[in-house]
Formats: sequence, C-alpha cells, structure tokens
Amino acid sequence: MLLLLLIVPLLGIFTISAGLSLELKGFNQGHVKSIALTTSIINLLLSLMVFILFDFSSNLFQFVQEYHEISSYEFYLGVDGLSIYFVLLTTIIMPIVLLSN
Repeated sequence: MLLLLLIVPLLGIFTISAGLSLELKGFNQGHVKSIALTTSIINLLLSLMVFILFDFSSNLFQFVQEYHEISSYEFYLGVDGLSIYFVLLTTIIMPIVLLSN
C-alpha cells in the first residue's frame, strides 16, 4: 500500500513527460494539469485508505514493506503514528495546490 503512494505520482510524471516529449497532437497545459490533479487525487484516496486501516493502539511501524534484493540496496517502508499524519497532510495539500494554481 505504501509503495503505491510512491508509484502513483511517478506514473503521473512519466505520463506527462511522455506526452510532452512525444509532442502529441493536442497535448497542452490543460492535459498536464488534469493528469497531475488526477494522480494527486488518487494518491489522496490511497492515503485515506492507509489512515483508515491504521491501528492507533500500536506504537510500531505498520504497512511495513522491505525489499532486500534490489541491487546492493535495502528498501524499507513503514508508517508510524506521527508519520501517518504527515503523509495525509501532504496528500491533502497537493490537490489544493494544483487547483489554486
């Protein structure tokens, strides 16, 4: 679930950059803004699901994902009681910023 919070914005970035680099006919600033807003809203919904499923009675990391076999790096994701609010705050602010721009 946390990995999706990282992958969804990356997919939006790749979609926008592919559309701009290929110079697709009719691909303009409006399309860029709509793709960015869509991906940020999807990310907001994902973070709301994480917030709803979060168990506040535990003080351990939750939604832990570990990847040890990625080249020579270790990849560790987890959310605790404090960071869940920062994830939610960030994903709430992003659509607001995109709509106000």
